[in-house]
This record gives sequence, structure tokens and C-alpha cells, in this order.
Amino acid sequence: MAVKTLPTLTLRDRRQAEFAQVFLDHAEFGILNLCPRFGKIFTTINILEKLDDDINILIAYPDLKIKSAWEEDFKKRKYKNQNITYTTHLSIKKHTAGFYDLVVLDEIHLLSEAQIEAVKELQCVSVLGLTGTLSSQTEETLGLELKLPVLATYSIDQAIKEGVITDYEITVVGVPLDNKRKNDYKGKLKTEKQQFDSYGWVIDQVERKGQNTMFLRLARMRVIQNSLAKMEKTKALLARHKDERVLVFCGLTSIADGLGIPVYHSKAGDKDVFEDFANGDGNHLAVVKIGNTGVTYKPLNRVIINYFDSNGENLAQKINRCMAMEYNTPDKKAQIYIVCSTEEVEKKWLKRALEFFDNDKIKYL
Repeated sequence: MAVKTLPTLTLRDRRQAEFAQVFLDHAEFGILNLCPRFGKIFTTINILEKLDDDINILIAYPDLKIKSAWEEDFKKRKYKNQNITYTTHLSIKKHTAGFYDLVVLDEIHLLSEAQIEAVKELQCVSVLGLTGTLSSQTEETLGLELKLPVLATYSIDQAIKEGVITDYEITVVGVPLDNKRKNDYKGKLKTEKQQFDSYGWVIDQVERKGQNTMFLRLARMRVIQNSLAKMEKTKALLARHKDERVLVFCGLTSIADGLGIPVYHSKAGDKDVFEDFANGDGNHLAVVKIGNTGVTYKPLNRVIINYFDSNGENLAQKINRCMAMEYNTPDKKAQIYIVCSTEEVEKKWLKRALEFFDNDKIKYL
């Protein structure tokens, strides 16, 4: 009679089991800060398998696409529970009348102030916060507002050292704002460089008077988001890697549309194109505010970031899209291009946004 052998546990499996136990040992209340691509859903399933089979569970996430990731992983692990309610962060407020044994807040770092207030109204016994990119400021906010402590942290660096996710190299490509082509800015013809400098001058004047400059700064940021120079540089990078799979993150749909590659965003794009790319079909895809979190792209080791803000959590999620370990290419290194203007304002945003990454793995062109 043949002896049935049990599957060998990988280091990732063991770490997932360890962090699940940490949560169970801490009264089932707190945040697991586990780096992107680690397997937070499998970690959660490890927790659920040690709880009663029919507990009421609320799972909240920022993007509808993340729901399918939960459902697929539940199938893979053969976890069944008829009492699971799914919701987006935006709709948490619709579930305050119910009672839950466990509330899972996926990508908890993305909760807005209003959504945090809605979480406070939930009636529940246990709360599990999941994130892979938690800044010290967000950690402090969640601790004060929701009384949720960080129970465990598994950093990007540790995951790379242990071979759980792939290593990476970030190349920052500097490009001056265009100072030749004139665009129509509310009836005035200016280059993007002239318009950017105009906003800077006005911001300085308004600040001297002690007045609020938030809307002016947003307008200046829009110039960078819509930069022709940055779009041209992105197109040049795509041409250099025309036969490779490349995911491009843009800030505006008009920029994504102007790259001349398949797109997927709120105004255009075929859902099948997005899903096919995530599953490994197609070379290039540009997205806007979609695909940052909860989506694994196979195989993928190159990302271009055309636009970013100063939020390190947002940038880290984009970068980590191509850091999943692929066992058929164990020596793979994720290659990330960040297209940044030479303006000091955007360079400062970038410096803050790169807080989760090793400076020795970042080069500037």
C-alpha cells in the first residue's frame, strides 16, 4: 500500500502560519503588516480554519477586483462558510446594523476618514487589518482612531532575503517639463513649463499673505500629471521594451490613451484586456487608478510609473505589482522605471514616496 506524502511546506507557508497564530494569540484584534505579494489572504484563511466554521464574517476591500481574489483563494484552500459578507470600503457604512464575529479590513491603509468613522460603527467581536504598506503616520492614525495595534510586520527587505518575493531595481528617469509646445490653459497659450512656473509664482505670493494654497497646488500637480514630456519619455521606454511585458501606471486617462498601447481605466478599456494581461497575455497595458492593489500579474517583471504622488503606500503598491516570486524564473529581478520631472516639487514627492525602499537599489538617470 502506497504511503501518502504530505506536501512540503515552503518558508512562505510557514511564515503565513506564524503570522496567523500571532493574530490568534492577540485576542484576534489588530493589524498584520505583511509586504505585498506575501499572501495575506492565505494567512487569513489559516486564521479562519482555526475558528468556528459558521462565524459571521465581513470582508472589506478598496477595489471590487479584490473580491474575486478572496473567492479564488477560498476555492484553492477549500474554505467554505455561508456567512461571509463582502463589501467595498466605500460601502462599509451600509453594514453597521449587522453583527459580525470577525471584520477583515483588507488594504486597511487606504481607509478614508469617513470610512474609518464607519468602521467605528460596526458591531463585531474581532477585527483583522491587512496591509503591506503602512506608513508611520497611517499606523498612528489607525491606532488612535480604531485602537488597532500592529501585531506583526514582514518587510519587503525580509521577504526578499528569505526568497518569498523577488528582488528589485528602481530607475528614476528625470525629464524636464516641455518648454516648446504651447497648450491652451483656460484661453492662454503656454508651454507646460511656463504654466508650472506660473502656478509656483502665484503660490509663493499667496503663501506670503498667509492664505491657503491647496487648490493652487492641486492645479500645479495637474500640470505634472498631464505632462507631454513625461508621456514622451514613457513612450520611449515602451519602445525600448516593445517585446516585453510592461505595466504602466498613469495619473490621467488622457495620458494613458496617448501612449498608443492597450488601456484599462474608468472611461475606456475592455475588462477582458485587463484580465488577459493579468493572466499573462499581451505585452503592454496602461492603467489609471486601477490594478494598484490586490491583483497579481503573471508573469511580469517590468513596471513604468508615469505619475505618482508623495504617498509612499500608493507608490509601494504599484512597484510591488511585479515582485511576485515565479519559481520557473527564480533569478528574476523586478525592474521599475519611475518617470519624474526635474522640478524640485516632484522630486520631493518622490523622495517621500520611496520611504519603503532601499536607497542602494535606486539609481537616477
